[in-house]
Amino acid sequence: MSCRLGKDTHDLLKQRLEDLGGLSFADFVKDSLGLLQLKMPDIEEIKETASGEGYNQAMEEYQIWYYCAVCQKRIDVEPNSDSHKAIIGYMEEHGWGHASCHGD
Repeated sequence: MSCRLGKDTHDLLKQRLEDLGGLSFADFVKDSLGLLQLKMPDIEEIKETASGEGYNQAMEEYQIWYYCAVCQKRIDVEPNSDSHKAIIGYMEEHGWGHASCHGD
């Protein structure tokens, strides 16, 4: 069986099938007829996945780290950890600041 659709309707159907996780047209029709029960994506699951992806991207771009002086393996600095506080203390003790504040 086939059907003819206008471009706008075809594009809308294609997008809807993608939104449903790549559902086939046949399964979409079966679901519409009540012959198939589709599992709709859980909104909380989607939010959790998106949040995790955003968190991972932020970690890659903004994570503060340094290398161990002994084994040379990377040490990630957790916010408000002892390492984080030590870095802040060091920078304060040595007068670190904005370049514009130092006249550079």
